[in-house]
Amino acid sequence: MRNILFIFIASLLFSCTSKPTLEDKINAVIKDKKAKVGVAVLNVKDGSLTAINGKEMFPLQSVFKFHVAAKVLDLVDKDSLKLNQSIAIKSSEILENTYSMLRNEHGVKDMNMQLDSLIYYMVSTSDNNACDILLRRIGGPQAVNEYFKTVGVSGTQIEVNEEEMHQDWQTQFRNVATPQSVVTALHKFYLREYLSGDSHNFLWAMMSNSVTGKRRIKAGVPKGASVAHKTGTSGRNQEGVSAATNDAAIITLPDGRVFVIAVFVSDSKETDEANEKIIAAITKAVIEY
Repeated sequence: MRNILFIFIASLLFSCTSKPTLEDKINAVIKDKKAKVGVAVLNVKDGSLTAINGKEMFPLQSVFKFHVAAKVLDLVDKDSLKLNQSIAIKSSEILENTYSMLRNEHGVKDMNMQLDSLIYYMVSTSDNNACDILLRRIGGPQAVNEYFKTVGVSGTQIEVNEEEMHQDWQTQFRNVATPQSVVTALHKFYLREYLSGDSHNFLWAMMSNSVTGKRRIKAGVPKGASVAHKTGTSGRNQEGVSAATNDAAIITLPDGRVFVIAVFVSDSKETDEANEKIIAAITKAVIEY
């Protein structure tokens, strides 16, 4: 009887002093938040994967511009396109009712622009017009969708361009992915399983120099860390619900540790600031764990 009592007390003590898991840490961040949050985190060194709603579909929004850029650069690797080639752009392709640094800096007119500049606008500034200009020249969203199947990434569905996503609220849910799928795509990219060395390095530079999402994953990493990432952001519907506040990244810490992470905040009634703080807090929890 004493032995049984001792074992019972010991088990209670152990349960009270055992270290919280990373899942516990993440759940503590999202507890009581009026949002659906999807997280996938891969520790590249040991291959461990932690996920919360990791296999559920979330709207990608502009995160899919990473996928578009990879397909464009695959065509560069195959000599179908060249980074320094001039692309003729019609004024009708430069929409005014969408986010576009390209339009703000160059105006609405017929013009020529090098392919590498278009990729810069699409990835580093998250330009919607640049994205659709490139999609028209590579076979549309379906070509991107098929490409990622060929490189072994499942759980991603890309069907529409930016112009179509802006037509109505529901269309954005045709470009979706699971957090684990996005982490897989980024991990394979990190391992150089697709794209040549030059194309890999170019896209890495575009993601590392992104001007978006400074209060998301970047806000959760320590000084000296590098973040190669792509963000995605929706508007709000008539009920004030935000469909997507996203960030997906390859994080390299000063001590050499590397994490691949995707955090999607969807169906949120929180403020935009709160949505970004969720992403930053989850990132910080991952690194500190």
